[in-house]
Amino acid sequence: MSVQYDGEGEKILKRLMPFTAVAVLLVAVSVAFAQDKPAEPAKPEDPAIAAARTFAFAAVPGECDERTADNAEMAKDSIYTLTWKEKYGDPPAERKATLFEIYCMSGAYNTSNLYVLKDAENKLSLVSFASPTFDVAYVDGDETETKLKHDPVVTGYSTSFFLTNPSFDEKTLTLSEYSKWRGIGDAWSAGDWQFRDGQFVLTRYEVDPIYDGNLDNPPQKLQDKSFKLFPPVKRK
Repeated sequence: MSVQYDGEGEKILKRLMPFTAVAVLLVAVSVAFAQDKPAEPAKPEDPAIAAARTFAFAAVPGECDERTADNAEMAKDSIYTLTWKEKYGDPPAERKATLFEIYCMSGAYNTSNLYVLKDAENKLSLVSFASPTFDVAYVDGDETETKLKHDPVVTGYSTSFFLTNPSFDEKTLTLSEYSKWRGIGDAWSAGDWQFRDGQFVLTRYEVDPIYDGNLDNPPQKLQDKSFKLFPPVKRK
């Protein structure tokens, strides 16, 4: 196949050249302007969050990560408004408080937060969370840690300022945690604390101490098995 050349294309190209030069110049100016434009200044931090974080960190010295550029994306704090009515009074008085969620630290597969409560008088308090302590007994010689001698036994209760991998349901005013015992999350502990009458109350605590990931083909029943430690299961 042959292509005929009649010189008309060259004429068109010559007519377009001035416009092309202008377009190139505009692009160059735009790029230069974008490069010279200064970065937008960082938004100032809410002083209430800064005060709550300072208060929380002072209560657990040396426990929390320093805020750096490396953890800036993860180290974000949040504010929630809590409202409730007192049990007594005619009519019951409506109360209001502010909950600050403060990032504390993170490891390979768990992140821990602290929580600060500010009341109507602007008084700050670090929230503590009750949870059961317990013993887990594996069958002697079971290196897979998938066979239990008996169900986990509650030995008492303790409190902690930290929640692991937490979430907050604003509708039910419930804080929850899910703590992995190792990276794949086959063994874990989890709990719920609901805000009632001005404090967070334990409503559920559950554990799965069975490391079914150590088995090649663990049965689904074993994978789904967990033990509710609170509220206590009524035995017949």
